[in-house]
Order: sequence, then C-alpha cells, then structure tokens
Amino acid sequence: MAPKTIPRRKKSNAAPGVPQEQRLYPASCEGGRPWYLDLPARSRHAPDQGVEAPERPNLTTFQRCGLRSGTIMKISGGQQPRNLENHIGRVLVAFDKSFFLASASISLMVPGAAFAQAASDGGHNGFGTGEIVVTANKREQKLSDVGVTATVISGDSLQQQGISSLEEVANHVPSLSYAAAPNGTPVYTLRGVGFYESSISAYPSVSIYVDEVPLPFPILSNHITFDIERLEVLKGPQGTLFGQNSTGGAINYIAAKPTDTFRAGGSLSYARFDQVDAEAFVSGPLGEKLKARLAGRVELGDAWQRSESRPGDRNGKTRNYMGRFLLAFEPSTSVRFLLTVNGWKDKSEPLAPQHIALQFQNEALGVPSGFPVGAFRPAQELEAPFSSLGPRDADWSTRSTLFDHKTPFADNDMLQASLRADIDIGDFGTLTSLTAYTKFNQRQGNDYDGLPINGLDAPLILGDIKTFTQELRFANDPRNPFRFVIGGNYEKDKVYQQLNTNFADSSAFIGYGTVFGTPITINTIDNNQAMRAYAFFGNVEYDVVDALTLKAGVRYTNARDRATTCQTDIQGPQYYLGNLFAVFSPLLGGPARGPYQPRECFALNLDPETFLPVVDYLPFAALGEYRDTLSEDNVSWRIGADFKASPDILLYANVSKGYKAGSYPVTAATTFGQAVPAKQESVFAVEGGIKSSLLDRRLQLNVAGFYYDYRDKQLRTKLNDPTFGQLDVLRNIPKSSIKGVEVELTARPSDRLTVNAAYTFLDAKVDRFVGTNAGGETGIDFAGTPIPYTPRHQVSVGFNYDQPLSGDLVLFSGASINHRSGTIATLGGNTNPSTVFAKAVPCVYCIDGYTTIDAQLGIRDESQGWRAFVWGKNIGNEYYWTNVAAGYDTVARFVGRPTSYGVTVGYSFR
Repeated sequence: MAPKTIPRRKKSNAAPGVPQEQRLYPASCEGGRPWYLDLPARSRHAPDQGVEAPERPNLTTFQRCGLRSGTIMKISGGQQPRNLENHIGRVLVAFDKSFFLASASISLMVPGAAFAQAASDGGHNGFGTGEIVVTANKREQKLSDVGVTATVISGDSLQQQGISSLEEVANHVPSLSYAAAPNGTPVYTLRGVGFYESSISAYPSVSIYVDEVPLPFPILSNHITFDIERLEVLKGPQGTLFGQNSTGGAINYIAAKPTDTFRAGGSLSYARFDQVDAEAFVSGPLGEKLKARLAGRVELGDAWQRSESRPGDRNGKTRNYMGRFLLAFEPSTSVRFLLTVNGWKDKSEPLAPQHIALQFQNEALGVPSGFPVGAFRPAQELEAPFSSLGPRDADWSTRSTLFDHKTPFADNDMLQASLRADIDIGDFGTLTSLTAYTKFNQRQGNDYDGLPINGLDAPLILGDIKTFTQELRFANDPRNPFRFVIGGNYEKDKVYQQLNTNFADSSAFIGYGTVFGTPITINTIDNNQAMRAYAFFGNVEYDVVDALTLKAGVRYTNARDRATTCQTDIQGPQYYLGNLFAVFSPLLGGPARGPYQPRECFALNLDPETFLPVVDYLPFAALGEYRDTLSEDNVSWRIGADFKASPDILLYANVSKGYKAGSYPVTAATTFGQAVPAKQESVFAVEGGIKSSLLDRRLQLNVAGFYYDYRDKQLRTKLNDPTFGQLDVLRNIPKSSIKGVEVELTARPSDRLTVNAAYTFLDAKVDRFVGTNAGGETGIDFAGTPIPYTPRHQVSVGFNYDQPLSGDLVLFSGASINHRSGTIATLGGNTNPSTVFAKAVPCVYCIDGYTTIDAQLGIRDESQGWRAFVWGKNIGNEYYWTNVAAGYDTVARFVGRPTSYGVTVGYSFR
C-alpha cells in the first residue's frame, strides 16, 4: 500500500532534497497498533509530534518499512529497535511524554556518565535525559532496561573532549584505571580487577572489542579510538557472553557504520606542542544493496618531555596513522554482511620515565671475595641526579651497547580484518557469524630507568602477533518472552617477542666483572607462545511477568598455551653472560660442561626458592630452553533477575563467576623458576543495583553495590635470586576481596543544560599471600595490603550547556573534573623497602591522588553542519603519574601529560 501525504504542522529543517511533508505508513507494514516515527536530518520536535500508541517498535518493522530520512512511518508494537546503526539519521521514538533516541551518534556530552541527552550533534529535543543503547547481551537494548552496570560514551563526546585513546577514556570513567607499563603495553584495571604484565602475549582481565570482534591482547587497542559511534564499558565479569579474560569487564567500541545516503565530514585540531590531529570520513551507497564507509585519523606532534641532563633535548613526538574501512552488503532483508578492516601505524616516541630512587641489587655479592657490602655501586648511577619531578621532566639514553641511537623509539603496526554475517531464520531468530584475523608487528625501544645512562633499558624489543577468531551464535526473536543466545567460538593465537635489555652502567657490570671476570651488559630473551581456545556458551532471559525477568548464562572454555623461552648471549666473541652461567651450572650441581656456545639458551633448570628442578627433560641446574604447556578449562556462569518496579525504575541482582586464562611471563631470568606460568584466576561476583528515571525523565540516578571473591589473582612480583638479587616473577595470590559502590547521576534541568556525576568507592585488599616485596625482603605477609592500581575513591563531575544564538547558531560549552585518590604500584608499596634510597620521594611505590580539569567552548551551525571550539585538558597542569617500576638498581615513575590546549574545527556534509 502506498503512503499517503499529510500536511506538516510546522516547517521542517530537513536537509536539502528531503520532501517537505511527512509520510504516513499504514499499519499493514507490520500489523498491530500503529506507531509513528519522524526521522528528519535536523529538527527540533514538539512533545506531541508523532505519538500514537505506547508500544515500542521492533527490529523487523524498522527493516521492512525501510527507514528513510524525513519520513513518518506507522509500525507495530513490540520490543525496542536494535541494529539501528545500519540506518542513516536519527530514529526518534516518542513515548511516555519523552523521547527515545537510537542512532549512530548517541550524544553523551560529558565523559564518565552513563546517560545522554537525546539529540545528536549537540541538538536537544527538550525532554528528559533520553535513552542509550548497549550490547551487553550481544543484542541492542536500552541501557535503562538492562540489569548490568555500564558506562557509555558517545562518539560526539569523544570528539568534543579530544579523547583519542583508552588511556584518556580511563581518566574520565570512574572504576577504570590505566597504567603505563615500561615497554608501552597498556594495563587496564576495572573495579580493582586487572593484570599488570608488560609482555605483548599477556591476556588481559578487561577484554576489548570493536563491534564484538575481539582484540585479544591490550597492545592491539592502542589506536582504535576514532570514528566511533559509542564506547561501552561493561563492568563486572562478562565471561558467559564475552568469554574468559573479561573478569574485570569488557570494553566494546561501536564503530560508525556505512550510511544509506552520502555523508562526509572531518575535523582538524591544532594544540600545544605543535600537535596536529586530522580526522575524516566518507560514507554512502555504492549500489542498491551495497554501502561503504572509509575513515582515517592522523596525529602529528612535537616532543614534549625535556631532558634533565641535556638542555634542549626532547622526547615524546607523535607520529600515528589510523584507518578503518567498512563495507555493508544486504542482498535481502534477511541477510546482511559487514566487512571491516582496521589498521594503524605508530612511529611515536614512547614515554620516558623519571628517575626517583636507587635500589641496588645484591649488595653482598663481593663479600666472599673480601669486598665490603656495597662495593660495586656504579659511580654513574650515584652521581646521576634524581628527577626534578615536573610534568615535563624526564631523561633517557641516547645510545646503548647494541645501537648508536636514541632508546625511546617505535615502529609498530596492526591490521585486522573481520567479516560479520547476520541471517534471519524466518521469524524465529538470527544466526550470526563473526570471523576475524589480526596481525601485529612490533619494533621499538624503551628507557626503563629515567637516566641518560644504561642502568636498565630495552634498546630493542621485537614482537609479532597473529590471531584468528571465529564465533557462531544463534539468537531467537527478541520479542519473545523467552529469549536465548547459544553459540561457540574458537581462537588461535601465535605470539613471538624478543626482549633485549642493556645494563652496562649498572652494578651487575661492575660486580660480575670484578668477581668473575665477566662484565655483563646485554641479555636477550626470546619467547614463543602458541595459544588455542574453544568455548560453548548459552544465555537465556525469561519474562515471568511483565515486570520480572529471570536470566542465566553458562560458558565452557578449554584453553591451551604452549610456550618456549630462551635466553641467549649475543655479545660475542667473549659471551660474558653465557659463560658466567656456564660456570654457575656445575657449581650448583649441574652436569660438567665446557664454555658457552653461540645461540645456546643459558637459564638454569632450577627453582631458586625450592632448589629443585623445574622440568624433567633436562638435568638439575643444566642450561637450556624452557618449554612448557599450560592446559586449563573452566565454566563461567551467571544468574540474575531484573524487576521493573515501575516503567522508570529497574531493580536488578546478579551472581556470576568468570575466569582469566593462565599466563607465561616474559622477563630477564636466571632460572626456569622465573619462567613458570601463573594459573588461571577467577572472580566470584555478587552485585545489585537500581536504575531510576525521575522527574519526568529529567533525572537519571543509578546505584550499584558489589562484592568480589578474587581467587588466584595473577600478579608480577619479586623473588630474591641468591646471585642477581630481586628479579621479576609471575605469581598467583591465593585470595583477595573487593567491595565497592558506584553512583551515577545525569540531570537535565532544562533543554540546554546537562549535568553528570559519577562516583566509585573500592575497598580492594589481599586476604592471603606471603611473598617478597619490591626491595627483595622475603617472607612478607601481605594480608590486608591494598591491591595495586585500585584507587579507593574515583569521582567525575561535568556539565554541558547550549545557548542558541541567531538563526541556527548555537554556543556550546562543557567541562569535567576527574579525581582519583592514591593507590600503589606494587604489593606493599605504601611502605618503602629498607633497600630504597630516595631524596624527594617519601613513598617510592605510591601513586598519589590527583585531579584533572578539562573544558570546551565553541559554536556550531545546526543547519550547515560546521563547528569550531577551543578546548583544554588538564587545565591546572596537575603533576600526576600512573605507574612506578623498578629497574635493576633504579626506580622510575611514569607521568601523565601536562596541560594541553588547542582549537578544533569540523564540518559534516549530508
């Protein structure tokens, strides 16, 4: 039946080419009670426009009626729309005297809040706080109807705040913490659950996805925050649907999708340190059933860190290049394909740390030979000044024993291709396939000690990741009171990493050169891992009555990790380090042997704490390659209930258990005891909360409380090697616990002002663990010690205000204040070890609390699609740091960026 034309009640602001009338689609489009939708490209709406019935539209109706900009459609009642990112424009649904917006651009103008105003590109509808869509259950749902705790940030908000990395996202999302590992691998901790491991092969505790396609290793996520529709941070164990390695939660990027009509846009920013960021996209149809989107971003900037030993020398230049291509093919209304290719290249200079303390290793090394304690402290390290502790202060090496070039450098790249297929099986449900292949290459160098000498640096790190993932799942019709998702997935990963460390100016060079005649300077570690995992999962929801939904999920995972680690001496022909171990081996009870042979693996087959062999394929204390296979399986599960006390109040309770896979460390080791893996960890979680829309939806208040029983937490800690002193090792902490409360509030006192606030309280402690502290002191009982990287208090407060000017011009402004209380970077870090010497730092391993302020002020034209604004980040120039790490003889601090300010101009063409 053809649509009939009805007069408009007021003039439309639709884009050129859109008819100036509304189109009334009859009920036969889907049947049932009618619904009316108005989809103008840009307009403001009256509260009564388009309202005919209280039911909500369903997905099938949206697809069959064919969404088009500037039309009104009549569709049936049912459940909420999903997959609307495949359609152009805004889908504005009126009900209960407020509006629901499901679009490719949800507006959440202040990061850190979980609720958005109901207009995109800064526009307002004038009613309530609007609604947000999330994919926590692998299908799109209103966040206020889903019994999970999540923070959602829109792409518009990311752009306005100048947020272009997960590090910056973490600064604006309470409960999410970021730490900079010494080699640049990002470490994310969510609600106190995280895994601090710097190797690229380490699976995370907080999993990361782009459109539900996994990025299995954190290093892959470095440059994906561009051309985003929205970003979802799902909190708490997500193992049943998102798999293992999501014990802390899951972060899901929803990329902007191809559009039905031609669209293009871009932005250009110029900021402090001559930082130039350019981003652009073009999108539209290539044919009747084919459409595409191409987006890219370039970041170019000068160095911002200042050398404290070489005036005029700088570090930290930015050279990042990113791209994304999406091709959507819809051969019929029941079959849809989406091909996505993501990629980036990073040639920036990694962060250099600040030298804050000395912590000399094995001070008694020369005592048996008649040398006094501390005889081998190197003059270079003793004479090097501590950092001045300014936001831009740092230092780094300009050369190493291996290379005659600056140590902080990078030349890394990532490429991922994925194919999604959705096939509707009649009215029964949808079969979804997700296939992806990812490749990553690493070549970089990192300064570890914050000194202009080689106390401990990594002048060359090489790495390679190849990963394949396949998921197949079936979900029935979401309108059914009994909804289910069943499926399985398979993942295969191959990771290689070579770590070259240089310690030519450390006490090891002097001590071993003096006592044994082996002045060691270089260590090379090669690690290969082949991982395989498969899983089967199911999730069900049942509406017992209209107001009560019961839910349950289960997932079985089987994982295997085959690892080899070989430490070699590449510094011939003397091979000082290799020959040192060739001497140690028979002295410790190993087989008689000759000198070290080139390319021979030299770690010793023993555990220095038990003095027993680690593997059975080599004699005790023999030199060789460490080989091992870790095979594990687990069952993650979740049960819960959602109760709608009223249309605007949701009560929910969840009980769940999730797992993170075991892991092998990549670290400089003297024995096989340092190469053994940590076994899988688990989190048993109990959570309850309330989501409430109050005052005619002008106020959204969410409160959640949770308790985690954290078993076998994986943590990089220390062992005290009798020869080399304090060395890194990966351990399991038998028991920890986390208790917390989260509060989120969004208020819309007028159609021009939105205010957001969020607060997280965490009480995260170790309950049972005895080990070695950062100073090498053994037998320490860590019961009651705070878990590292878990600030007790985290607060985010912000606002966004629009002031209409003449015509379609709007003056907009926004600001946010983000606070983190203090935490620690290592177990027992709130007390300085007795071996530490520091002048200006009372607590060496503490991470002090800090507060940052960001703000924006600009103008936009709602009819022409342009905007221009000035912005500032960390306006108060707060000096803060996110990590503290020990080198061989030194302790260094990794700081956050100082004040940054700039101007951005953007344009969107439709």
